[in-house]
Amino acid sequence: MHTLVFIKQVPQQNSVKITPDKHIDASGIESIISLFDEYALEEALLQTEKAGGQVTVITIGTEADKEALRKALAMGVDNAILVSDPQFADIGSLAAAKIGAAAARKVGDFDIIFCGKQSTDDETATFGPALARYLDIPVLSYVFKVESVDPNTHTVVLERALESTIETVESTLPAVLTTVKDLNQPRYPSLLKIRKAAKATIPTWGAADLGIEAGSLTPKIEYLDRVPPPPRPVGSIVDGASAQDKAAKLVDKLVDAQVI
Repeated sequence: MHTLVFIKQVPQQNSVKITPDKHIDASGIESIISLFDEYALEEALLQTEKAGGQVTVITIGTEADKEALRKALAMGVDNAILVSDPQFADIGSLAAAKIGAAAARKVGDFDIIFCGKQSTDDETATFGPALARYLDIPVLSYVFKVESVDPNTHTVVLERALESTIETVESTLPAVLTTVKDLNQPRYPSLLKIRKAAKATIPTWGAADLGIEAGSLTPKIEYLDRVPPPPRPVGSIVDGASAQDKAAKLVDKLVDAQVI
């Protein structure tokens, strides 16, 4: 079984600065694999360990994004590919999905594609569904639990976490699966694997390698305005004579704030 995983590197925290040209300046902030993509990566490894096969991880970005790929290698994936080209600057999630589909076709025979339900920076939640559309394969979103994957019958059975219910579905493969939080517990790579991944050679595919013609990725994104999120309000301490008293007052505050 061959599993593909698309990941994205994002700022670890949202205390970023906005540049005069409305771009994000995350200098000085550590970059990490987007939260939901880590769950996708771990699930790909778990399912491959059960059924056998290999995992290939792909990211669309710049040389700096190789750090995310190296972490994925340290976690246990077999292959890592960076998709990078000057043409890919300032593209939206739909264009990114088009690039991702071209990369998946170049990889060739695959059974499942995992990706997070959304990235924790842009949060559009459109990459996975658009990727499936460009590849003309099913998309199974909000995957909460993978019950079984059968590479022989080319089927998958899983649970989707919807707003008010858990939905169990079966689909043919290949398919795109977008993952939610708590699907699993992402593993920590060992120091030995981290050192090995640091020396790995990661290939880079550009637009020409993917057969993407110049000017075909339109329209590009133009940022009309962009502001950082407002600071969180200062919290308050709940006083009380006992734990029960404090709990009661806390509940009252949450009710007043319409949290519960």
